[in-house]
Amino acid sequence: MKCLNKIFIFFISMLYLNLPVIAAFDIDTSVDDEIRKKYNTKKIEDDLLPPLPDNLKNDIPLKSNENFSKPVLSTPPLKEVKTLPSSKNQQITLKKGTKFTVRLTSGISDKMSVGTKIYFRLSKPLKTRYFSLPENTRFIGVVTDSHTPQLAGNGGLIVIKVDNVTINGKSQEINAKITKANYKNIYFNNIKGKRTYWKNVINSTKLGRNFYNKMWAKTKKLAGDSVTVIFSPFTLITGVVVVGVNFIGSPVFALFSEGGSISIPANSPFELKLLEDTTIYN
Repeated sequence: MKCLNKIFIFFISMLYLNLPVIAAFDIDTSVDDEIRKKYNTKKIEDDLLPPLPDNLKNDIPLKSNENFSKPVLSTPPLKEVKTLPSSKNQQITLKKGTKFTVRLTSGISDKMSVGTKIYFRLSKPLKTRYFSLPENTRFIGVVTDSHTPQLAGNGGLIVIKVDNVTINGKSQEINAKITKANYKNIYFNNIKGKRTYWKNVINSTKLGRNFYNKMWAKTKKLAGDSVTVIFSPFTLITGVVVVGVNFIGSPVFALFSEGGSISIPANSPFELKLLEDTTIYN
């Protein structure tokens, strides 16, 4: 305790002794006086600083539209929005060789002229995992060649190129041919009438055979009578000669006969085959 009193008395004594020295310090304010003489410190902000741009001035205080006097109500929960399925068309690429079983909408024949439209319909839906063709999807073909039965036993002809399919009202191009018509295989896309040359060759001998049969019957009748028996060889020889000439000339006679015609009724089944890879949309 005595030690603390001594320290305190020493500190007071030193402060008292140095007080005149501290009082002798004179703060130099001459710089401030020079500034006040040259500048008006009250207007320094307006005179020296550049004015604010007009777009930064705001004389009217901002006000909030929110009414803070009313209590805050709880926000109702948002309703779940269901995302509708996309309306974009789906597409699928069908490989070359894909086949479709269709039905003929109206009858066809070899009398149709080139350029005539032929219509088919899909007999049953064609479904895949991501794509489907509805029943009665329409396929459209066009007659590219045709003729009626011709001489030499050549049958009628009709060639149909299938170049269009209509799906949900939208027409799309394809390239297909017919491989079956009314359960019959079609080769080279040519629907042909029957070629009847050899059949006509045989038919052309019918006249000679009928004539021979008559001569043979006459020969038997003449041979049965003792008076007319001497004439029987002539009738027999005549019949043989005629049938022989008819047989030898039958290939020539058949050249003047026509082949079979083409007539396929409506609703007959057809098979179509794609000739190239095709992308279609539903």
